[in-house]
Amino acid sequence: MDLPAAEIARLPELLKSTKERPLTVRLSGTAYLTEPLVLGEEASRVTLTGPVIISGGVLLDKWTDGTYNGRDAKTTKLPFAPATLRQLFVGDVRFGRPEFPGTGFFRFADYVSDEDRKAAWNTAQDQMIYAEDTLNPEWRNIEDVEVVVHHYWVTSRMKIKSMDPARRYIKFDRKSIWKLNDDYDSAGRAAVFTVENVAELFWQPQTFYYDRPSGAIYTTDKVKSAVAPRLSELLRVSGAQDFKLDGLTFSHTEVDLGPDKSGDIQAGFSVPAAVTLTNCISPQVTKCRFTQLGGWGLDIAGADARSSLISKNEFRDLGAGSVKLENNTMGSTVADNVIESGGRIFASACGIWGGQTGENRIEHNRIRDFYYTGISLGWDWGFADTPARKNLIAYNDISDIGQGMLSDMGGIYVLGKQPFSIILNNRIRNVDARGYGGWGIYLDEGSTGWTVQDNQVVNTKTGGFHIHYGGDNLIRNNVFVGSRTDAQLIRTRDNQQGPIRFEKNVVVSLDPAVPIVGPNWLKRDVVMTENAFWSPAPARDLPFGADATNQWVDAKLNGQDLPTNAQLWKMGIKPLRMDRIGPR
Repeated sequence: MDLPAAEIARLPELLKSTKERPLTVRLSGTAYLTEPLVLGEEASRVTLTGPVIISGGVLLDKWTDGTYNGRDAKTTKLPFAPATLRQLFVGDVRFGRPEFPGTGFFRFADYVSDEDRKAAWNTAQDQMIYAEDTLNPEWRNIEDVEVVVHHYWVTSRMKIKSMDPARRYIKFDRKSIWKLNDDYDSAGRAAVFTVENVAELFWQPQTFYYDRPSGAIYTTDKVKSAVAPRLSELLRVSGAQDFKLDGLTFSHTEVDLGPDKSGDIQAGFSVPAAVTLTNCISPQVTKCRFTQLGGWGLDIAGADARSSLISKNEFRDLGAGSVKLENNTMGSTVADNVIESGGRIFASACGIWGGQTGENRIEHNRIRDFYYTGISLGWDWGFADTPARKNLIAYNDISDIGQGMLSDMGGIYVLGKQPFSIILNNRIRNVDARGYGGWGIYLDEGSTGWTVQDNQVVNTKTGGFHIHYGGDNLIRNNVFVGSRTDAQLIRTRDNQQGPIRFEKNVVVSLDPAVPIVGPNWLKRDVVMTENAFWSPAPARDLPFGADATNQWVDAKLNGQDLPTNAQLWKMGIKPLRMDRIGPR
């Protein structure tokens, strides 16, 4: 059955009235939705296929010459009044709002009161003292200027409510997520921030300014057409079985979290997705494109959700992350996807996020260019039993994570008890936190029941491997190379409920000032056997917990940072195969 994009609003009624199953509906053209498509059980055994672009935006193709702030500009009227407009899409390019400073961050000068300064880290705040030459109470439409604070592992987005230039006080229109402090390790240092949507800076290239009072958009670029996003969601499907999306493109969403919310407590998990499949059994999403989005790409949700397949898709230019696997969903496969350029609005989003979810396979994906974490699973802080179990994270190529934006993050980040779960044969490169953190493989609070095997981790900020606390974890035959600070192996708290067994790994420091193990890598409940360590200045003594089977051995790394020294193979360490990682 063929359905042109202009008639896509008929789809729900068409499926209800057509009894033929299985049914393939071929969509073509570009559909500019005015409201999300909502499907139910009638979508069972239905395949929606393209080529089609399903857009949540409005096409703006009538631009005229004008001026703004004394500069020549292209301008057009926006035919709707958005609560938030943070992006404009011009061809393949995301235009952002004017940002100050152009690179780097500002830092707040101080807290307004001693009470604010002494507040606990998880205290929400709505006022600060700003430094000179950072904020200007004379900015036009100042109530639309957004202050973007990167602190701890979160980003708080707050608009300016009022300013007192004499005392340099700023009051925000909502509270931050956590205290407006840098992070745990910053000794009370105030947070950093940038400023978006400053009218006086609209001349910056590939930016736009939406003048709310007049309803006009301005840009100094020579624009002939653009798309302004207005919907936060494009497609919602509930209770369908064997529903398929194949070869569709989903684009142009915008997300507003409401007047009281500045962000999420972690990972942008509540930010909506362009496509949400709730309580669907055996749905498939294959060969689709999720691009130019203000939030997540795809959300798998509902306690009855089972056996989802998300394969061979492209996720690029995302306001948040690619795929969310919500609590109590089971048995999803996320495989062979290209996931790049995320967190453009909600910087704390992960490439792939899973809550308390089990029996999932996350494999053969390429994930790069995110500001927080590559893959995260578990989301229970402690030793409680949850549905998270038998998860596999394997053969993923993860790189350019963190980029100095947030703290307390990693290439692969798991939490809580997840018995019989495996992190296998992944490559993680270039993980960089702004403050503390920036780990390669990160087993956070309560991580239990993991086998971490045959992974390569290269060039992290503060540890190739980090365990906060947990139990019954086996770390075997991995290569950890080149943590730049702290140590190669990190352990935060001595709160084990079972052993850490660390065997047949290659651990290489490239800096003699960065040790193999950190000070909390304690002997209790740590078994280190048959490992090979190396440093430009190898120590005489073996690291804490290491027995006599461990050796100082030059790994002789090749151009791919893989060991080549045959002495390692004689120790029982096996060469890693990196030719199988990434999309097949």
